[in-house]
Amino acid sequence: MPDKTSLQLPEAFEQYRSLIQDTLIPIVKVSTTERKTSLFESKFAGDPYFPASMEYPKNEEGIPLKLLAQINFENVPVHLPHFPHKGILQFYIDGNDDLLGVDFDDGQNQSGFRVIYHEKVIQDESQLIQDFSFVKMPDDELFFPVEQEMGLTFETDLEALTGGDYRSDEMYAAIFDEINHDEKLEEEFFQLFNGTGHKLGGYPFFTQEDPRAYGDYQDADILLLQIDSVGDKIIWGDSGVGNFFISEEDLKNKDFSKVLFNWDCY
Repeated sequence: MPDKTSLQLPEAFEQYRSLIQDTLIPIVKVSTTERKTSLFESKFAGDPYFPASMEYPKNEEGIPLKLLAQINFENVPVHLPHFPHKGILQFYIDGNDDLLGVDFDDGQNQSGFRVIYHEKVIQDESQLIQDFSFVKMPDDELFFPVEQEMGLTFETDLEALTGGDYRSDEMYAAIFDEINHDEKLEEEFFQLFNGTGHKLGGYPFFTQEDPRAYGDYQDADILLLQIDSVGDKIIWGDSGVGNFFISEEDLKNKDFSKVLFNWDCY
């Protein structure tokens, strides 16, 4: 993993190096390859690992949710602080809903999405659901953001606080005081610290605003997963982004019942 001294900054921001370096935290960048995956692999879309003894997640109308992402931590090359070291973490959303299962009045309401953690992974495939045809309904691709199944690979890095994170108003106050008077400098800053891309951990990217800036979400300070729009293969609405957040305490306890789900677009 790179160290903090390797941070590359434009000359205009060198005077703030110490401030910016203090915000650096480890992340795991996620890359995708369109391919068929096994039930156990990390993936976007595709068929999940799911024990036949468990109840499959559904929305309030009883319609099965669709796997958005599956992270097998055996594949993740570094242990991010408080993240699981093993097991499979899954994110399901409602592909038949134009809001994709998010409740914008209560982003922690999992009636339209679900985050499930399998701490112990069953290796005997005969004990797993293998036919997911009950999820593949005629219109389930209408709103779903991931066009095709994708296998995932991971790479470690460091990331500085992004300009869209609500905490930047306070932490980058000195920087904002200067760049607010220089449109070109302001644009350069927000391009440099935008937080785009797929990742575990780190700081978020938003096309609109950070939902944690208001309401009761301030304790959801850890970015659990971010999936960004890429070309025509992953699209949230009009080229938006999807984020899942969790509190440090809940992550330590492997309690994913109060995860905050948000997505926005231009």
